[in-house]
Amino acid sequence: MQLTQPQPSVFVEMGLPPILYKYRDWNNPYHKRILTENEIYLASPADFEDEYDCKIPIRYDLLTEEEIYDLYFKSSLELNQHFSVEQHKNFALKNQKKGLLLDKERIRELEKFFFDNFNKRFGVLSLTAIRDNVTMWDYYANHNKGFCIGFHSIALCKTSNLFGGGGIMNYYNVLPIIKFTDQNEKKYFYQIHSKLQKWGFEEEYRLTKSLTIDRKVQIPNEVYAEIILGPDIPEISRQEIVQLSKNKFKTCKLYKANISNQKITLTETSL
Repeated sequence: MQLTQPQPSVFVEMGLPPILYKYRDWNNPYHKRILTENEIYLASPADFEDEYDCKIPIRYDLLTEEEIYDLYFKSSLELNQHFSVEQHKNFALKNQKKGLLLDKERIRELEKFFFDNFNKRFGVLSLTAIRDNVTMWDYYANHNKGFCIGFHSIALCKTSNLFGGGGIMNYYNVLPIIKFTDQNEKKYFYQIHSKLQKWGFEEEYRLTKSLTIDRKVQIPNEVYAEIILGPDIPEISRQEIVQLSKNKFKTCKLYKANISNQKITLTETSL
């Protein structure tokens, strides 16, 4: 299974919803920047709160003796290009017998190397397909006092050099097994796009980028589709967001969320 590349035709084939959403807290100065500076933050996989999100253990214990031998043989082909076939075999057999890939301390070193590289390499933008989920408004938007931004999904994905892949989150009762022998692309895909079923209510999508310098990236005004004010947003916050919307996001629809009997409804509001 491969990461989906961010080409327009591919994203259409993925069946992305027309708009993807991000819940935010206007009281958080970093969250504000999504409107004031058109800035989104690409999180490190290490930042996620869920102990298994992007932290699925690599199953070194499932390595067979034959797989360990093959790994060392392939390693010798790269490291010792002057070796004969027989020397490559001896190298593989000698290192296989050392049992390093079954040693707990060595496994800890390999896991640390993988996750350090993984966390530094990837930036992740977590989005959702839903704008009217009571739990999401409560947890991710300061207990209904925040706001929610809707992005035109295809326009967001097509933003030049912003994302290198992405896809829908897959939810499992039991998380998938990731083996040491799996290709890195498969390891990265399962780490980024796998969560336990208890998080299924989020209906999450993730866009990713292999980072070069900064996790903060800017997106154009035209990518913004909707701004939704929380059910209990303070009046001063409401006024600030409305004024900002009038000045910057003239084609963006503005909604006010309302909550009644644990159900969210939206009312369109003119800028």
